[in-house]
Amino acid sequence: MKKVLLLILIIGLFTITACSKDTKQNEQGASETQTENNNEKATDSSTTGQDEEDTKATETAATEDESTEVADEENADTNEKDYLTDNYEFVASELTNLSEQQISDKWGEPSRSEEIQYRYSGTTQFVPAVVRYYQNEKYAVTFVEGKAARLVYSVIDEEILFTDDEKLRALELAGLPTDVEETTDTDTAFVYNDLGNVYEVTMFSKGEFVDYLYIILDEAYK
Repeated sequence: MKKVLLLILIIGLFTITACSKDTKQNEQGASETQTENNNEKATDSSTTGQDEEDTKATETAATEDESTEVADEENADTNEKDYLTDNYEFVASELTNLSEQQISDKWGEPSRSEEIQYRYSGTTQFVPAVVRYYQNEKYAVTFVEGKAARLVYSVIDEEILFTDDEKLRALELAGLPTDVEETTDTDTAFVYNDLGNVYEVTMFSKGEFVDYLYIILDEAYK
């Protein structure tokens, strides 16, 4: 009888020990699984955070690039107009290819007009054109196919001497840079090329004074 009881106690002890080991193993497995899950979440969170940071960095870089481009354009515009002074009456380059209505908005209705035939340089092609005179013929604009192509600007009333120092004032009045050298000069004319974003400017004299500027606004109408 004692042997039987002893055997039962031994079996019970083994059973309890086995259950305890299984419980610990299960708890350890659950703990390891939870740790792995936490690590995966942390990795996912880190990856997501890094992706968000990369996206923000890309967006910031793009914004900075756009800002730089805008600033460069603004600086370019500013640099192009650095030569302007308070003495200019208009900026010749801003007239290029304007319509008749746009010129009238600027200088009023023309006092008279003249119909002509315009021939494109280097060709035998003629197209209808019109010369319109503004402000008592101070300005004469040639419109080719509806666009401002050439301008005659009379400055004789300004009494600008046709000398190296004085003639630059005529350029200044037309919103053209003055720190340039003429490409051709004669006793009665000075020619400037690629000046202030217009194709060509010829300055003619009348006696000792500058008479007018003949401005080809666009190379297409040379």
